Amino acid sequence: MTASALEAGLQQAVPVLARTFRDPWWIIGSAAMALAGVPDIVPQDIDVLCSHDDADRLRLRWRMHEAGDSRPRDGMRFRSAFSRYEHLPVPLEAMGGLEVMTADGWRALEVREDIRTVHAGCELRLPTLAEQRRILHLFGRDKDLAKAARLAAFMEEATGVA
Repeated sequence: MTASALEAGLQQAVPVLARTFRDPWWIIGSAAMALAGVPDIVPQDIDVLCSHDDADRLRLRWRMHEAGDSRPRDGMRFRSAFSRYEHLPVPLEAMGGLEVMTADGWRALEVREDIRTVHAGCELRLPTLAEQRRILHLFGRDKDLAKAARLAAFMEEATGVA
């Protein structure tokens, strides 16, 4: 996937998400890292964290585009109203009411700090870099911890603080 595919996917998706969703929502994962300026990140999809109700609303709007069996492989680690859409230049995965299994049981993922920007004429929320790093640590998979380390290096290089 290229940066231009991500941009084209966002250009198509963000206006639809903004019209469909009623609750706060965020771009997370690799797409959020790329949008925040972390170099050499090539997202394979656009991960959207939203409410369960908004995930249902999107499923109704894009039902003809939903990938058949799109259940995440990490069902023991994550649960949500999950759907994947592959009609965009880069696939979009919506995670409504995402919960993460922790040592203390299931825990709802909350974005505590975010930044807002305008994309495709619509407001777009991203977790702050520190918040992205916290979320990746919470996810805890090897690939997430590697991304968290890249974020730490980027933050240290940009500000002198990791």
